[in-house]
Amino acid sequence: MGVLISLDAYRDRRGAQATAVSRLDAAVARLDPLVTARDGRLTTTIERELLAIAHAVRAGRVGQAAERAERLEGLLQHPAASG
Repeated sequence: MGVLISLDAYRDRRGAQATAVSRLDAAVARLDPLVTARDGRLTTTIERELLAIAHAVRAGRVGQAAERAERLEGLLQHPAASG
């Protein structure tokens, strides 16, 4: 038997994935100078979050990686608010 494929559902999934990739790309572009400015002095929390972002990307969870990157960006931009 054949399988019916909904092109609308496919486009919706592709659109959501493309949006997540764009969000991640933008967040990483903003994170790069913030991390570089720390001259290798990264806290355990920052290192853990960067690893979690990399793992999420590798696992295909781009939306989760984008959320983590955006959250880390906020913490690095406003360190006093993080604790």
